[in-house]
Amino acid sequence: MLPLEERWYRRLLLLALILGAVGGLSALIYDTVTGRGVSLLFGSPTSDPWTGRWWWIPLVSAGAVLVVYLRRRTGTAGPVPGAIAYARKGWVEPSTALQLAVISAISLVAGASLGPSFGVIVSAGGFASWVASRRAGADESERSETALAGMAGGLGAIFSAPLFASIMASELSPTPKRDYVAAFIPQFLAAIVGFVIFFGLTGAVMLGSFDLPGYSFEYWHLLAGVGLGLAATLVVVIQAAITVATRRVAGLMPNSYVKAAVLGVGIGLIAFALPLTATGGSSQLTFATDHVLSLGLGLLVAVLLAKILAMALSQEAGFLGGAVFPMLFIGGTAGMIVHQVFPGIPVALAVAALLAAVPGATIGAPVSFMLIGVGTVATGLEGLPAVGVAVIVAHIGASALQIHRHQRQT
Repeated sequence: MLPLEERWYRRLLLLALILGAVGGLSALIYDTVTGRGVSLLFGSPTSDPWTGRWWWIPLVSAGAVLVVYLRRRTGTAGPVPGAIAYARKGWVEPSTALQLAVISAISLVAGASLGPSFGVIVSAGGFASWVASRRAGADESERSETALAGMAGGLGAIFSAPLFASIMASELSPTPKRDYVAAFIPQFLAAIVGFVIFFGLTGAVMLGSFDLPGYSFEYWHLLAGVGLGLAATLVVVIQAAITVATRRVAGLMPNSYVKAAVLGVGIGLIAFALPLTATGGSSQLTFATDHVLSLGLGLLVAVLLAKILAMALSQEAGFLGGAVFPMLFIGGTAGMIVHQVFPGIPVALAVAALLAAVPGATIGAPVSFMLIGVGTVATGLEGLPAVGVAVIVAHIGASALQIHRHQRQT
């Protein structure tokens, strides 16, 4: 039952509309600034190796140094929770939200191999947390649900998928299971408003954005889903190993400016050598799926490993950004590799399953990524059983191997 007898909950249902509007507008501003900046500096995606611009190398390095400087000046130089960690906590400290959002936008424009979820979460969630903090006598539950509604509004806009955004916020939130429905409704309302504003002004939608051959379900695809889940687990293991190794190397450079400059050179060099790995990965994944039949196996493997490394370097360099979009790219690329190795597995199924299972194995929102997998690849509900099996197998596999990603930049 909904706690409609509670005045704060009735207020939240109305407030969710405002929080959704603010979330949608903040996501629109953030996406416009970062999107135009990235497009101006890094251009359109291409799969041809060694066709990047040489000046990307000093650009990313200088950007990393600038970000470290700004973080020191704004008092955010220490460990910063990631977007997922903020959602799990159900709160964004309002006093640092604007600084973090601005630094995150600079990070993305400078070429960090990270995505927009962090900036959107801290801006939309920070405003909602500020609203909640202004109410005298608000208890922890009211404060948390208000902040989560704001986050859902921003995510509903940036993902162009209100159902996905609200389910993700609900899966990650600290809300007790008995209060799930009561918490979900204001989050869904905020996500719808955020989506309407973002879609109304941009016309952009994420659903069906990856153009792959049509998919038709067959019963053996359920067994294939098990194999795809194991493949996703292998990718997660590789990612964890590269992340740990990168962190150890970065730890050898105690001076944060030197570390930022050196690791920034590495990120820029990777982008120069393999432009498909540049920046957050959203437009690059769209390009890759559009040209899936012309991309060679060797190139895809190189891109997969390079993207994982670029993401780890970006986190250690001090950049602020989200991991969701880069992990979608990693999963989608892994799916294309699986299809090339096992061409009998439909490419739409392979991409949808790995795209969902790689982040779904570690972020802790499996249902959300099942939906984003079948929605973005447009397999329809026919693909949900096999994709769901892959996500569950990968989630169990990662848990059994005790692979827990640090969520500082997620």
